[in-house]
Amino acid sequence: MAIPILQQVRQRKMIYFGAIVALFTLSLMHREFIVKPQALYLQLRETARGEVELTSSAVRLLLTGSRGLAVTVLWYNAMDKQKKNEWHELELIVKSITKLQPYFITPWLYQSWNIAFNVAVESDQPRDKYYYVSRGLELLAEGERRNRGTRDDFVKEADDRATYPGNPELRHFMGFTYQLKIGTSDERLTMRCLLEMSCIDPIERRPERFWLASDPGKVNMEELAKFTAKYPRLMRRLNEGLRYENPDQIVRFLERNQKIPHRFQDVAKEQLATAGRSELKKPQEQFPIFPPPNEPGWPNPLETSLSTEEHVDVFLVAKTWYEFAQKPLPPPPRNPGPYVVDYDKRKYRLPKGMMAQIFRQYPARGQVYIAETLEQEGFFDSDGWAVKDWLESASDTKAVGREAKYHSMRAWAKSYDLYRKYGIANGLYIPPDEMIKLEAQAEVFRKARKIPAGQLPQVRAGDRQGELGIGLEAHLKLYYNSTYRGVTNFDTFLYQSEGESDLLILAARKSLFNAEQRKRRGASERMLELYEEGWRYYTLGCLKYPQFAQVGSMQEDIYEVYQKYLNESQLIHRELFQKSALAAVKYSLFPPLNWADALAVYGTIAKVEKTEQLVKRIVPIKHVTGPLDTICYYDGPLTKELKEKVLLSWTAGLGTSPMNGVVGRIPFPNIEYLLLTKTGTPDNELPTHWRWLIVPDTRRIVANRLGLDR
Repeated sequence: MAIPILQQVRQRKMIYFGAIVALFTLSLMHREFIVKPQALYLQLRETARGEVELTSSAVRLLLTGSRGLAVTVLWYNAMDKQKKNEWHELELIVKSITKLQPYFITPWLYQSWNIAFNVAVESDQPRDKYYYVSRGLELLAEGERRNRGTRDDFVKEADDRATYPGNPELRHFMGFTYQLKIGTSDERLTMRCLLEMSCIDPIERRPERFWLASDPGKVNMEELAKFTAKYPRLMRRLNEGLRYENPDQIVRFLERNQKIPHRFQDVAKEQLATAGRSELKKPQEQFPIFPPPNEPGWPNPLETSLSTEEHVDVFLVAKTWYEFAQKPLPPPPRNPGPYVVDYDKRKYRLPKGMMAQIFRQYPARGQVYIAETLEQEGFFDSDGWAVKDWLESASDTKAVGREAKYHSMRAWAKSYDLYRKYGIANGLYIPPDEMIKLEAQAEVFRKARKIPAGQLPQVRAGDRQGELGIGLEAHLKLYYNSTYRGVTNFDTFLYQSEGESDLLILAARKSLFNAEQRKRRGASERMLELYEEGWRYYTLGCLKYPQFAQVGSMQEDIYEVYQKYLNESQLIHRELFQKSALAAVKYSLFPPLNWADALAVYGTIAKVEKTEQLVKRIVPIKHVTGPLDTICYYDGPLTKELKEKVLLSWTAGLGTSPMNGVVGRIPFPNIEYLLLTKTGTPDNELPTHWRWLIVPDTRRIVANRLGLDR
């Protein structure tokens, strides 16, 4: 029989053991049903933050409290390796830093920028720069995946399951790096070619395909023609952009840059000739890197062709990342207001380093880049690119690049649609009839408070009641609308996209592009005809869309081409211009040029008998004006009285308005609008509501840029 004291000890042990089991079970249940859901809700678990990487998690746990010291040492060593140009060691250290700080955004942003910008610029060859740009982007993409969250529209809004936003800055900087380092860099033509080659199967672009088997030093024109038909933008960039005018130069470019980062798995060299096509890498291992294809029309990294609707170039990649960066943002307010907005920070995330209104416009801005690039490269419509002269020995010599995805007007129409949707969603675009209504409502508040339009008022007690409250809301809506339109340059891009998507401006751009192409081959009369055709279409387009005509950056680019045209026209018709200049000097008919100063510069006394010899030295004249400089148009409200007077003079066959302008009826998109135009001397002041087609500021800026005023 057991001793009573031992029985008591045994009983206490059983009680303690039962208590331990019960408490342990309760703690597990508490952890599973309370702590874990709360940690998940607050996004504290790695599975809620994004892609989980076991190695980095294990290393962080093993370091315990010494992680900060390890990170400091690694940052110091990284800077030291960069100073010594030891790039491979630098990349290894950078990866170690990001493994120890995967949820601290700054290392991903800084070190990816460091590799893509600072390290890449140290290389001489474009393909080496391209390699380091790709390494920087791959590092940034890894950081984006580690901080992607679980939202991204994989779970619908109506679903009750918890979803977590990703990081908008990381996604935005992905697109921005593509744009800066490949799309708009100093070596952008070469970099764009390399990016498009990264999307082409290496088997398809292998150099051996383009050399004749019977004569290895001679190009197989039939194969090159097939490749050109399939990839017209790449070949046109090489031919017209990089000036590789001989087919063998193009094949050697493909040969030099065969080994670049790409989307496909490597194939053994001995299997290149027999393999049908390469297999795709995993999406996260491909370059260029795309976000998950969770939107209609986005390039799909699981497909070889990526996209059948759009031609894949660097700006499409950037635009896709910009659109992906919008996913974590809260819905935009219809009425614009102060920058600080109230939103659920567990479901949404705003960018920290950029105003939300500016951040939201980047997808539309990326589409503008797509349209501009197509236009610059000569892809306007179904005419495509005529390669007959270049591939004259090939059997298939018809135009290539005729598909809709190469049409710049289609791309501009998409730009206008995106900017209009962006403006409506963010309160930046207000229809004219609603604007009139808001102005009338706001005027009640302005008169009561005696404040001008465009001033942010101090709201007092009682200001939000009755008609005064309605007027206050209207005034604030107009104030923030004007502010954010100015900050985002909304009007410029909206009206530029609207004008460029019209057939008139398309015809103007096409004529000017063809004239520039002929200028490269040598100035001619046909070149001048194309220029003049372009100016006619451009003028009609500007009169149809006055807001488009007032876009400063577009006007400067056009006027710069226009000045070059004026110079070429003098060179082609040199004798005619010399005679005209001589007559102008003799009879003082040339006010834009101070001939006495010009004679002094050449060290010649201003005597008529010596002028003829001097004129031959001066022509072409640097700063001259032409037809576009003399056109002005009416851009004000058409009152009833003005319409009646204009219609009376027009129907009477006089052909002039009361303001001595020529009247014409221009069809507008939604209304029939009476437009007045006239000509004048560029330096004269215009009456109220009249505008120069080429404003004086544009003439001054371009003259300074081209050195015409020196």
